Amino acid sequence: MNELYAMLPNETRLELQKHEQSRTVPQGTQLIEHGVLPDSLVILNSGKVQISVASSQRRAALATAQAGKVFGMRAAVSGELPEIDVTCLEACRVTFVPRESFLNVLKSKPEIYFAIAKVLSTDLQIADHILRTSMRCPARRAV
Repeated sequence: MNELYAMLPNETRLELQKHEQSRTVPQGTQLIEHGVLPDSLVILNSGKVQISVASSQRRAALATAQAGKVFGMRAAVSGELPEIDVTCLEACRVTFVPRESFLNVLKSKPEIYFAIAKVLSTDLQIADHILRTSMRCPARRAV
């Protein structure tokens, strides 16, 4: 079960599942693209993805994620464009929940907000850990 659905009441989970579309996508598929508002939440059911950000000269890989992770939630809720790219490192089984369907269920079932806050808080903790770890790495000296 994914990180969001695990925290939802059964009735709400069933309501969201009515809107799901699942499929297998090949390695290299970009599930989330920075600067582009996703039209769906993306739930990773199986496989492995890379999360990266654009830096001044290249893409910087931040982390990998596996089954259960939900992507595009912050963008769906806030309408802000994502700063990350999420790319399949292998064939992945994913479920898409259309953004509009998710927002409609959210409006009718406000208990979802608590689960969303927990998921986004976990994402923030992960980002904080990545930043703190990268700042501890000694800078390379130019030779």
